[in-house]
Amino acid sequence: MAIAQHIPAQTSSKLSQRDYARLNALVVEDAKDMASLLRGFLRELGVKNIWSVGTGEDAFEILSKHKIDIAIIDDLLPPLDGLSVVRAVRSADDKKLAPIPVVYVTHQRTQESIINARDAGVTEILCKPYSFQQLVTRMETAILKPREMIRSEKFVGPDRRRRRGDAPTERRRSADKPEVEADKFEVE
Repeated sequence: MAIAQHIPAQTSSKLSQRDYARLNALVVEDAKDMASLLRGFLRELGVKNIWSVGTGEDAFEILSKHKIDIAIIDDLLPPLDGLSVVRAVRSADDKKLAPIPVVYVTHQRTQESIINARDAGVTEILCKPYSFQQLVTRMETAILKPREMIRSEKFVGPDRRRRRGDAPTERRRSADKPEVEADKFEVE
């Protein structure tokens, strides 16, 4: 596959190839080229079980039938946008769904959109455009540094507060920095 040529052979992965091979990943992306790119990245990491869908409704069908270890969810187009999918997963009656690590991929870089994603219950946020290493970093942070699940009247999701050192550390070059970087945003 041509995509593999653009992926660095060495990553600073903390998960082994064997660990990645055991993962069941769900990609929820409505743009076919981006979905293909994400599947290529996951295959390069060694992930063997990848479900890829283009709508929130299809995501729930996969989630109801399969054990998913990590979900990568895009903004998605209405009627069921990406944050609505995350909120529904977090508030599901099925207690196996709520703790699924969710890497939310968005083109929105404003502080408001990042706060909205955090408040919806995403585990990690990844702003487009992103690199292979940034995806790896977000996935590994979500899997290896799980935060306690909080369930209250107004919020269900991973604890929005981070301990120092829990945030992903992969940074963009200074010239590429967006208005607000999702991985810098912390609530104490």
